[in-house]
This record gives sequence, C-alpha cells and structure tokens, in this order.
Amino acid sequence: MMMVNENKLNMIWTVSKYVYGLVPILIGVDKFFFLIVNWNIYVSSFAASIIPITYLVPAVGIIEIIAGLLILTKLPRYGAYIVAAWIMVIIINLWMIPNMYDIILRDIAIAFGYIMFGQLTELKETANIQ
Repeated sequence: MMMVNENKLNMIWTVSKYVYGLVPILIGVDKFFFLIVNWNIYVSSFAASIIPITYLVPAVGIIEIIAGLLILTKLPRYGAYIVAAWIMVIIINLWMIPNMYDIILRDIAIAFGYIMFGQLTELKETANIQ
C-alpha cells in the first residue's frame, strides 16, 4: 500500500486543476475574439471543407469551454480526458497543414499533461492519505 502526503498531493492537484481548467476556457473564449492568435490559420482545408471556418472555430471554442468547466467543477478527471482526446483531434487536423510540426509536437506534450492530470485525479480519489 502506498502512503501519500495529503498536503503535497492537494497542492499539486489544486494548482493543476486550475491551470488545466482555465487554459482551455481562455483559449475557447478567444475563439470568438481572436486576441491571442488568428485561430483560422490552424484549420486545415479538409476540416474547412466539412464545416465552414466561421462556424467551426466558434464550435471548437464552445467544446474547449465546456471541457475546461468540467475540469473546474465536479468532473475533473473526465474533463481532462476529454481535453486530451480533443487535442488529439486537433493534432490530426494540424497534420494536414504543411509546416505545423512544431505545433503538433507541442500539442502532444500538452495532451500528455492532461492525461497525467486525469491520472493524478484518479490517484487522489483512491489514495490512502496519511
């Protein structure tokens, strides 16, 4: 049986929860205002052929906001896995755009972080706290 220091675990988990929850919300909101970046440049021509960019980018923003809210509310583990899965969809989209490989590698690391947060949440939920 593993013993876990409750204070350390709670500190790491709480900071992670707010970072991993707020970031997709902020990025999702920016899909409506384009203050951080012009998100349209990250939409492949394939994706744009299925759903016009004017609808696709805001729809992506709504998905990101909802996933971030899940992390900040009562379902952080599921929200984290949803964001990780969503980032994988984004990676597939980016693969269809030339010269986006640096962004793809960054997004792989970010998705891995969300998976780790989901696992940390599961660990916290099942830990034998000392």
